[in-house]
Amino acid sequence: MIGGLVPVPDPAPDPSKGSDQNNPDCVPATDQDGGQRSIFSDRNFVLFLVGQCITTQGLWIQKIAMSWLAWSLTGSALWTGVIAALNFAPAFFLGPIFGVMADRVDLRRTAMLLNLGQAAVSFLLMGLSYADMMTLPWMVALAGSMGILGSAMTPIRLSLVPVIVPRAFMNRAVAYAAMNFNISRLVGPAVGGVVIATWGTGAAFMINAISYLPMVFVISVVTIHMERAPDAKSRRIWTSLVDGANYALNHPMIRSVLALSCFVSLVGTGMVELMPVFAEAVYDRGVTGLGMLASSAGIGAVTSTFILSRISSDAIAYQKVTILGAFAAAVGMTGLGFAPWYELAVPLVALTGGGLTLVGVGSQTALQLTVDNRLRGRVMSFWSATSFGGMALGGTLLGAISEAGDIQYTARGSGVLILFAACVGLWRLYRIGALARSGALR
Repeated sequence: MIGGLVPVPDPAPDPSKGSDQNNPDCVPATDQDGGQRSIFSDRNFVLFLVGQCITTQGLWIQKIAMSWLAWSLTGSALWTGVIAALNFAPAFFLGPIFGVMADRVDLRRTAMLLNLGQAAVSFLLMGLSYADMMTLPWMVALAGSMGILGSAMTPIRLSLVPVIVPRAFMNRAVAYAAMNFNISRLVGPAVGGVVIATWGTGAAFMINAISYLPMVFVISVVTIHMERAPDAKSRRIWTSLVDGANYALNHPMIRSVLALSCFVSLVGTGMVELMPVFAEAVYDRGVTGLGMLASSAGIGAVTSTFILSRISSDAIAYQKVTILGAFAAAVGMTGLGFAPWYELAVPLVALTGGGLTLVGVGSQTALQLTVDNRLRGRVMSFWSATSFGGMALGGTLLGAISEAGDIQYTARGSGVLILFAACVGLWRLYRIGALARSGALR
């Protein structure tokens, strides 16, 4: 027991669901001939994955456009970090509250409304950019608006995957959805760099605005395979939030994964948000150099998928992947801090990007495969709060530190800290393995 909180017991079986044969949640993963069915034979999942791919690519194209625009307007690493932080900081402060709501609301209707809201903000960004009316106050206001809408959408999105596919496909669906999002996080900025260099930031904002529309259509037509068991709406939000925090804090694997993911986001992904500073201030390569650095991070992310495609579908395996990614990111980030030439920085950013992808996919999937379905929205909101909140806080703090000194010194320090966190994570993994062998996790 931690801080007087009592672990949430496993839910009792719902007799209304009947047997596995009558429950669409338990559709077998075999075809009529007894062969193994592919997850891509499931219409719901294919539609959702395609829609998510389009939307998340647009999202990260916009993120880098906002970072570049902030740097162009201010020439300040601090303000570049602040604008990046505003895209993610609401997830830290409001994410857990939105997680409680995700366990209560109509997922389909809420997801459609949030996507339309994000599209509206992106169209406003596009208009201001094309009209050459963008100012720092506008950027602060609109980045904050996108951050609030995004922090509300994240637990909804993470809760959607398990309810649109049969249980037999859930492990693979969660893994593919996590890979898609985290690869987009690194490939999207690469595409964004090319778009900005060719057509300007207005085009990047327009692409993102349009990218939400396919997802609205997808959400409106997918079939829900199972009904979740949400908390009674009369229950207080604070009580529900405490239940979720209690569950996460008292589960060794969830606690360990959340801690490592948060720390890597704080000192690793936060540094990646400052790539415009590396491209311009360190290597004097401008937006073209930024596009190349972002592209190399994307190549690292794609390379990571070859590792991820060979991972067995169990939570421990994905926790190992998370730790491996932290070690890779530590090496890449430390090397970047010492790299005197742009040509050397490119492969080091690729290594960093690949490592961060492994951390992002590994941590998210490990949690999805472990969490009690009644608490999924809340626990996954803790993941988004620690991941995106860490990114926001890290981008701001690292930007401020870099403003006062050399950004490469900051990168070296970040790499060393990630290495330390990876070592702690490895030690925790052995501890969790010992608990599992003793039966303490059952």
